[in-house]
Amino acid sequence: MLELTNEQLNWLVERIPNHELSPKGARPPMDKYNVMQAIFSILDNGAKQKDSLRECGSKSTVHRWFQIWTHASTLERIMHDAG
Repeated sequence: MLELTNEQLNWLVERIPNHELSPKGARPPMDKYNVMQAIFSILDNGAKQKDSLRECGSKSTVHRWFQIWTHASTLERIMHDAG
């Protein structure tokens, strides 16, 4: 089972840029720490734990942030930094 420490999760989250808020106003973005926890939970356990992810956010929100960070090469840069 893959479990990251708080220190490891904080290291990852520090490298994710903050989301720019819309000048028109919008719902605040989901906490990056919670999104990363959910992503690693899904990677470790698959969709089997989707119900327990509610505390980290909805699976569609987690997926959306994963896609945003993937398309922006954010996750690739983090992996390179960890190199």
